[in-house]
Amino acid sequence: MKASIEGGAISGMVRLLVLLLVNSAGIGIVLAAPPAPQHDIEVMLVADSAELRVTDRVLVTQRERYRFQLAPWLEIDEVRLNGVQVDLQPSADGYVVELAHGGQHELEFSLSGKLPARDASEPHDIASSHGEDGTYLPAYDAWIPHDPAQPLNFRLQVSVPAALRAVATGRLVVESVDAGYYRATFQQEQPGEAPSLFIGPYQVHERLVNGLRLRTYFHPGLEAFAETYLDSASQYIERYQVEIGDYPYNNFYIVSAPLPVGLGFPGLTYVDRRIVPLPFMRTRSLAHEVLHNWWGNGVGVDYAAGNWAEGLTTFMADYALEADKGEDAARAMRVRWLRDYAALPAARDRPVDEFRSKQHQAAQVIGYNKLAFIFHMLKQETGPQAFADAIRRFWREQRFTTASWPQLQAAFEQAAGRDLGWFFRQWLEYAGAPRLSLGAHSVTRVNAGYLTRIEVVQPVAGYRLRLPVLLETDGGGERREISVTAALTSVEWITPERPRSIHFDPDSDVFRRLQQDETPPIVRDVTLDPNTVTLVEGEESDFIETGRTLATRLLDTPPNFLEAGRARDPTQPLLLIAPFAQLDAQLAELGIEAPAQLPAMNYQGAAWTARLANNTPVLVVSAESAQALQSMLRPLPHYGGQSYVLFDGGRALDRGIWPLSRGSLFRDLRD
Repeated sequence: MKASIEGGAISGMVRLLVLLLVNSAGIGIVLAAPPAPQHDIEVMLVADSAELRVTDRVLVTQRERYRFQLAPWLEIDEVRLNGVQVDLQPSADGYVVELAHGGQHELEFSLSGKLPARDASEPHDIASSHGEDGTYLPAYDAWIPHDPAQPLNFRLQVSVPAALRAVATGRLVVESVDAGYYRATFQQEQPGEAPSLFIGPYQVHERLVNGLRLRTYFHPGLEAFAETYLDSASQYIERYQVEIGDYPYNNFYIVSAPLPVGLGFPGLTYVDRRIVPLPFMRTRSLAHEVLHNWWGNGVGVDYAAGNWAEGLTTFMADYALEADKGEDAARAMRVRWLRDYAALPAARDRPVDEFRSKQHQAAQVIGYNKLAFIFHMLKQETGPQAFADAIRRFWREQRFTTASWPQLQAAFEQAAGRDLGWFFRQWLEYAGAPRLSLGAHSVTRVNAGYLTRIEVVQPVAGYRLRLPVLLETDGGGERREISVTAALTSVEWITPERPRSIHFDPDSDVFRRLQQDETPPIVRDVTLDPNTVTLVEGEESDFIETGRTLATRLLDTPPNFLEAGRARDPTQPLLLIAPFAQLDAQLAELGIEAPAQLPAMNYQGAAWTARLANNTPVLVVSAESAQALQSMLRPLPHYGGQSYVLFDGGRALDRGIWPLSRGSLFRDLRD
């Protein structure tokens, strides 16, 4: 039998609860779910070809049928049930094999197929693919016959030509080189997701740390970075073991990818080889991927109920590393998050509990940045010790299960010893953020010194906030924390010295929507807005073509290009792309000038922001040539939080944020 199988793939890891509580006649009966299927897999990549041969023996217990999906590039050569060849029955989302009765059955699948060639024109296609620089077989592409919604155990033996190396999720059991092939066996004892397999011309470096196997699988030319990565991975694993609990796997592998991706798998991270040399990858980004072995892998995410793992990982990795540098660095990251949120159009805002995965920049603003900020406020609400206790409790109780927001809330309530339902409701279930401003104020001389009165205005009441306040006087600064719940909150403060100024939320500890005088124009003001129009000017066809490509990469929604002679709505955000030689004429037509704050230096390309007289944001991208513009395609999309970036080729020479006043929550009291 030779049948071509069409099957979908479900991305991400979905774990099922292993216990079902059934109430019958008033008696609670706990029924164990059927044991996870056991897969014994043999894989061979045929030398000098992209042909993959797979044998998968599946032990199935206490099930009436076996449902599975399979990648469409694979063919089933034969299926045997308990040694007897059987036919397959199509189902709504794949295929099913009927099992005659309960008990234990062995299914044996013989599969073969030619791996899809990697398409360089589709850089974001991360399905199974093959090229000279590597082969990628993710679990979610169903390259073995399984139900992506069901956990499984596996033992995987892989054979590849001796010049290559293979690595998979799971514990490395044994490896060898013989008869022209490299062979390795990987095993997963704890029920979880299907194996992901990576093959390439890798140089392998290893370190054993307290019984944990750390490895790098790097392409030639990257070997010099191996020891640094092993050092960093070891440090981060040790850090999170102290903060959370024991590392949940036997290994951690860092694999360089021929694809423009950064992906996390159980015990493994797969990273674009072009960014392996960059400092941020072996620090903050690596810490983020290490931590996902606790949040997202060690404790799975119930995606239907919202993804809590990305925000918690961002808070405990990216933000925590900034906090290690000092409070100024931590505050700067919080301010960047607030500015990014201020750039998000209201129509694209969503409740946090609706976030599933990062499909675009808007999703990152909500599911990574805003959620990490919420965990910052939760730590302030509960106190550092209760927060730490809750994290360890959550890990201890939910390890190797699938958890959702109620389990996380319960852990924090138990640690804090009080109800936190109000906190989780207001920050998770509703889109938006509080808008705060200051109302009338007065300073009056009294017997004890000076009485300062000031109003905090919350136009839409409903948020319950702990708002820090800094009052500066002739004698120094005094700090308080007030509770804001109503539309208008009156604050009174008596000080012996004359007050100079008052600043609410001086360190940006509260997630709120910034007023326009608190946020400068940044790149995301234009790239996040679906109403943005794009004007590409230039006399050379190469420049215009490159400009249109850049717009597609920069904008979070498909570009709306302005054709020559077409009128522009002056209220629509504008992306202007033009060569240096034509820029002045375009700016004059818009009624703006290049900012005087741009650093005086030689550069080949620039991107900077401004606001028109009607406050409409504009992003200007210019370059001396089509080649210079081409060199900006890859780096520029990573600078969404900046007001300007200057480039020399693909290297950023300088970047920054336009200066602003202290904002709407600051009031000078000396008048």
